[in-house]
Amino acid sequence: MKRPSRAPRALALAALLALTGCGIRPTGVIDAGKPPSAEGYAATITLYLTHGGKLRPVTRPGVPGEPFLAIEQLAMQPTTQERGRGLRTEVRHPLDAYTVSSASDPVGTRSTLIVLPPGDRPMPPAWPRMAVAQIACTGEAIAGIERVRLWHAPDADKSGWGYATCDQFADLLE
Repeated sequence: MKRPSRAPRALALAALLALTGCGIRPTGVIDAGKPPSAEGYAATITLYLTHGGKLRPVTRPGVPGEPFLAIEQLAMQPTTQERGRGLRTEVRHPLDAYTVSSASDPVGTRSTLIVLPPGDRPMPPAWPRMAVAQIACTGEAIAGIERVRLWHAPDADKSGWGYATCDQFADLLE
């Protein structure tokens, strides 16, 4: 006796599954909004440069993903246009910055910005008052920053770290 072929059974099963559609009903196109797009610009950053013994805010183009670029820019020479307007910087050491916040802080709590030399560079022995003012005011101009923690800030503790806020330098603001 010859066994019946399995092929017709398999085809019948495949046809049955195709007809039932696995329980998924056909739908039309669903609009989910605009397609993703990358904007061709970055937000501006604000940094404080000096002019005649006073602080002056300056805006520059930002870079996406670099929230602390303004702090890093303080150690670089002002642009040609800024120098032409008499602006300069008193920050003589390269800087790096990061924020510190607690997971238990309520949403919207402003952070402390820690500013220090990048990598394993030594800390400067002391900052000129104008440089601390530039760092504090530039740091507070960054969204979400409340104050700056800096080596040799005006109110440094025994370990050498202190806090600086732009309010401490109100006499230097134009």
